[in-house]
Amino acid sequence: MWYDIVAERFAEQSPCCLMLRATLEHVFPDSFLDSVFDEHAQVQYQKDLLFSTVASLLTEVVLRVRPSLRNAYQERFPPALQEQTHQAAQPASLSQDQQEGPRLATLKSVYEKLQHTETGVCEALVAQTAGRCGALLDQFPAAANPQPIPGLHLRLCDGNFLAGTEHRLLPLRDSGSAALPGMTLALREHDTGLISHLLCREDAHTNERSLFDWVLDWVRADDLIAGDRNFCTLRFVRGIAQRDACYLIRHHQQVHRKDLSPLQYVGRTATGEVYEKWVRLGEKKNGPVCRCIVVKLDEPTQDGETEVVLLSNVPKKKANALRLAETYLLRWRIEHSFQVLTDYLRCEVNTLGYPKAALLGFSLAVCAYNLLAVLQGALAQEVGRPKVEEELSAFEVAEEIAQDYSGMQVALPAEYWERFAELDSVAMAAWLRQIAARVWWPRYRKAKRSPKPSTPTEVKRTQRGSHRATARVLAEARANRPRATPAGPGRF
Repeated sequence: MWYDIVAERFAEQSPCCLMLRATLEHVFPDSFLDSVFDEHAQVQYQKDLLFSTVASLLTEVVLRVRPSLRNAYQERFPPALQEQTHQAAQPASLSQDQQEGPRLATLKSVYEKLQHTETGVCEALVAQTAGRCGALLDQFPAAANPQPIPGLHLRLCDGNFLAGTEHRLLPLRDSGSAALPGMTLALREHDTGLISHLLCREDAHTNERSLFDWVLDWVRADDLIAGDRNFCTLRFVRGIAQRDACYLIRHHQQVHRKDLSPLQYVGRTATGEVYEKWVRLGEKKNGPVCRCIVVKLDEPTQDGETEVVLLSNVPKKKANALRLAETYLLRWRIEHSFQVLTDYLRCEVNTLGYPKAALLGFSLAVCAYNLLAVLQGALAQEVGRPKVEEELSAFEVAEEIAQDYSGMQVALPAEYWERFAELDSVAMAAWLRQIAARVWWPRYRKAKRSPKPSTPTEVKRTQRGSHRATARVLAEARANRPRATPAGPGRF
């Protein structure tokens, strides 16, 4: 067909953009998005405006193809199409059920759909999309990161609070505090680089520790859960151990520990000297017993700390203290994932003030991040994983997508993209490898720069109370809203 010739031009000039758009169609086509909504939505329903339409519009904003949701709507439904649809509609005297012909969703209905999207839909969308992306990455064995501890599946857990939005909502206009639309807690797979699970909460003041019961539902046997000190609770480490899994968590000072053996020197890592001892957690005698790894740092952290204390129940026969200390350093990868979501994708749309809308935008950004992981996997299968990790510039890939995505949508019709939704994982992975083999690598190579200047030890912290959870502000506004007085005698 003629559009295959056009696609060939894009394969030469914009291969990463072509790969992402095809993977987007394969991983979550409209039918998949609508099925996820129908399965997990409890209150919302679909009628004229489908969830797939809203999600596709917001995805263009997340990919930085469109600057705003309004712009994406106007490009998808230009004024000429809106006028044509309006003229084709039946007279207004007929009821909505009696009207025939096309009915175009208004921009207001799109925003209303967004602000009522349930968090369960967002979480299911991320989980199921990650599963479909994982099926593609299984076809790229050279792209998988080796597990740092053989026999254990490393999974990184961390929370993220969405940045403050504009004060467009009426209850927020008289406040100078940052309006936080929500928070999330994510689980990242070390071998594939996918964010496989996401918890979404509208209340930005939600404590991560209140979500541990949901996190424990994700834990499988032979997992190694790594987390920072916020994940250090007796209940959490017990729950992991009860599931025949292991943990590697930084110690929190609120968790009491009793030494059961003297501190012994083990060796050195790149960051400092490593010591180890056995400890019992908690003040009771039946508290969990685990290994305590102490890393005495060569240089203090930004907070001025000179040592890092880690707790783990990984058996010594599987990993010594040095290996555990080096494994914990891999936790930066999930923080880097959040940085990619912020810097190269628009995971926080500051014009979406309603918590549910903001969380849907973040969830779609996580899905887009997983799509980029598939692209990296296809490239790694061709040129090797180390080269992709060290040289591939995520900035260049994101810039190409933002610049060429719109033109690709215009040049290639829907018939071209529909074929990718019908391919199985093996055929789709084979096509991605064909395009990846044609990538001109120097175009996507990272630019060399001098080392970053050292950060001062003392960091200025934000004062408590300088931000407010949007969900709580809206709840207060609804509670204080005056109720309408029922009409009585003499009232109109």
